[in-house]
Amino acid sequence: MIIQDYIDYWNEQDIELDKIKLESVHAIPLPVDILEFLSMVGLPKEAAPYLTFNITSFPAFVSPDDLYDLEDRPDLSDWFIIGETGNSDPICIDPMGGYRICYVETENEFNAVFMNSSLDKLAICIYLYEKFIEKFSTEESENLVFNDADWEYLKKQFMDIDPEALSEGSFWDYYLEYLLVDRD
Repeated sequence: MIIQDYIDYWNEQDIELDKIKLESVHAIPLPVDILEFLSMVGLPKEAAPYLTFNITSFPAFVSPDDLYDLEDRPDLSDWFIIGETGNSDPICIDPMGGYRICYVETENEFNAVFMNSSLDKLAICIYLYEKFIEKFSTEESENLVFNDADWEYLKKQFMDIDPEALSEGSFWDYYLEYLLVDRD
């Protein structure tokens, strides 16, 4: 049910979900469940916190190794870039890491930062984060207005979906903590 909520939410926001073309699926060396998600559900072209996705050009996407000519980082050569963060760091699928989702810090020796344990969990976490921002945004303030219980509930939702997503130093650990720091 939550995937349908995800699709409905982006339709209501009038934000297109970017999908790969069905005829491209056979040429992409990813598991069937990921290919089905990318071709039937998709990812928003833009989403909070500062994420962009452009999977339409799949399979032309390159690895971070190819994009940045990282001869000393062969571990990144099998990764698939699916988007980028607000800092223009590539968001990738890591086939050797169980198809986890990470972004690669281009300004920090190309270290990988964990985002989610799977693509569908990334999509759901983006959806939950967006819904939280929408719910607690006000016209009177640039910052969100929410209480600790609201934040704890969001954190619980993330834990229910993907406990690893909130591990120390992860992408979502940072952005959920940022919500607390930046609120009114």
